[in-house]
Amino acid sequence: MKNSELVAKFFKGMIPIKEAQVCIGEVISPPPELKISILDGRVILYPYMLYMNDRLFNDYTRQYKLEGNITEYSFNNTTESESIPQHPAHPIKKLAGSGTYKAEGTIINTCTLVKGDLVKVTPTENGQKWIVDFKIRKI
Repeated sequence: MKNSELVAKFFKGMIPIKEAQVCIGEVISPPPELKISILDGRVILYPYMLYMNDRLFNDYTRQYKLEGNITEYSFNNTTESESIPQHPAHPIKKLAGSGTYKAEGTIINTCTLVKGDLVKVTPTENGQKWIVDFKIRKI
């Protein structure tokens, strides 16, 4: 090794490493083989480098409960009624009512990131791993 190379390596070690920063990424390949382009395409983040917010997965499941008042409703009658011996045919002409409701169940996310989506990515561990925080849009 030449002295100039040794000196260059010595000084290179003295230069502070530029920390990676939060940035906007563009999905170039959707999950499960997620690839994200950052820094105007100069850097590609590969699946082994990425952690993704749980809510972005297409199988994200969440329980819910709802309570409230019925404030608006719409009903279009698409059924037909046939008469039976005890009752004549009577299609529903109008539906009216008021009240409260309660519901509970499960929401399952059935979509995920697609090619072209913009995402916020945050570096960790000196830029070796990245967290895909959430999907964003340009205003």
